[in-house]
Amino acid sequence: MPDFGFWGLTMDANDVESLAKFWCEATDYKVADSYYPILAVLDADKPNYPRLLILQVPETKTAKNRLHMEFRTDDLKAEANRIVQLGATLIEEREFGDTKWIVMQDPEGNEFCLVNPEH
Repeated sequence: MPDFGFWGLTMDANDVESLAKFWCEATDYKVADSYYPILAVLDADKPNYPRLLILQVPETKTAKNRLHMEFRTDDLKAEANRIVQLGATLIEEREFGDTKWIVMQDPEGNEFCLVNPEH
């Protein structure tokens, strides 16, 4: 079998540098490589965390993402408030069984969720 494995997750952006700054402030990721204004590669200092690639595209986002990131947190409200201060938008709070989550968008409209699967 060929060497095949998950390497990273790419998101589209109009302003790569600005979106890279947002994601670095929102997460523990750091810019590992950049080719502004075309591309930024973000890495975490944690094993098994995928790299994030931010790629410049000419069009703006027009529809819901078919794939999005989910971030686990113990305090949904506090984390949502912190990330809103960085430029994200809180879309809605949801609940299913014992799991609660908050749907959000980054400054360019890419959806992501904050989730608390313990409660």
